[in-house]
Order: sequence, then C-alpha cells, then structure tokens
Amino acid sequence: MSFAELKQEVGHLPPAERRHLTAHLVVLERRSDPGLKQRLADKIDVKTPGQRVVLEDAEKRLRG
Repeated sequence: MSFAELKQEVGHLPPAERRHLTAHLVVLERRSDPGLKQRLADKIDVKTPGQRVVLEDAEKRLRG
C-alpha cells in the first residue's frame, strides 16, 4: 500500500480510530528515537522568569 493510499484510508476512519492511530504512531516514534521525549521536554520548558502561567490564571483567561 502506498503512502497516498494510507492517507486516503486514514481520512475515512472515524475520529476515535484516528486518535488511536495517532497514539500508536507516537509510540512508534518514541521507540525509534529515545531522545525525543527529552528534546520535547526541553522545548516546552520555560526558562525565562515570569513566562510561566499557573493553572488558575490560564483557566481565567480561557473563560474570558
């Protein structure tokens, strides 16, 4: 099966099955790249003081 055929088939999957497929692909990526988890953690780690947002403030912002 070609990649184009895979993409087409995935487009026909129900949302729940697409989420399961996405989770499976993430697991495969993690297995094939042991350093991925740490690189992602480094990317999202806020190092600048004052840049962090506490949960309560984020919830207030979302509520408007």
